[in-house]
Amino acid sequence: MATVSRNVSVKSTSPEIIKKIEQEIVKEAKNEERSLKDVVKDLHRAEKDTNKAHKSAVKAEKALEKAEKREQKTLKNLYRAENAHNIALGHVTHTQHEFELATKKHTKMRELLQAKTTRVDEAMKANDEHTKTRNARLAALQGPSATEEAARVVPDPTSVPPKEVGTAIPETVITQPNGVRVNN
Repeated sequence: MATVSRNVSVKSTSPEIIKKIEQEIVKEAKNEERSLKDVVKDLHRAEKDTNKAHKSAVKAEKALEKAEKREQKTLKNLYRAENAHNIALGHVTHTQHEFELATKKHTKMRELLQAKTTRVDEAMKANDEHTKTRNARLAALQGPSATEEAARVVPDPTSVPPKEVGTAIPETVITQPNGVRVNN
């Protein structure tokens, strides 16, 4: 006994049932064929989508590599810029230090110059006073004719041009008749 899908025996069935069973078998075959076509179509779509996804992944990988290279280049430029900035900052610090030293030295030299100027002024005033005192003593020793400027051995500092004050170098030593030695 041959069995068909519903376990119907072929001998006990009528031609109508056989026809119905044949139609069901044909319908089942068509459905199965349609399902198979759908599954194959899905497979092709999945393969196509897989290929697209693969291409997209390859493209994304290349874009990532390119972005990483760009990032490395930018990072390298950043390091160079930071290094240049650090060098410039060191130069600024060094220059500021030199400026401070130069300013301190300038201030110290100005103070030293002022002190020396004051000392020279005081020495010139003292020299003027001493010259007047010496001239007065010489005038007293030489008598009444020594009151004139031409008769003075030591010139009056007020009559000497300012340029020559303190720069005269004695050329000779003269001994006066009274025994006083005077530089000329």
